[in-house]
Amino acid sequence: MKIKTLDKTKMQLAHEGTIYAQGALGGKEIAAPFGTAWGCLKIGMQQKPERSEVSKLYFIVEGQAEMHIEDEVSPLKQGDLLHIPAGSKHSIKNSGPDDLVTFAIWWKPTEEN
Repeated sequence: MKIKTLDKTKMQLAHEGTIYAQGALGGKEIAAPFGTAWGCLKIGMQQKPERSEVSKLYFIVEGQAEMHIEDEVSPLKQGDLLHIPAGSKHSIKNSGPDDLVTFAIWWKPTEEN
């Protein structure tokens, strides 16, 4: 059994300093075909837009967000789960009065997906 606990004090800046992140479980650590991480955006922070070859699921653990995917903007709140298709340009912004905490899972899609 492996357990990892979210610890905001252990988060490090990622995505060129636009989000705090802490690795969770995934990849070689548990022989899984996916990666995972917690993210935290302080008030007003916005992740640098990116386009990647992986699909992602974002779960909003705490707070409120605006998710930008291509030209679409969607408000998100605690408890929401969002899918980001591989190849989509995306960014997430803390739109609330408190920290935004997310949990992300990503994987390289296969033809069967």
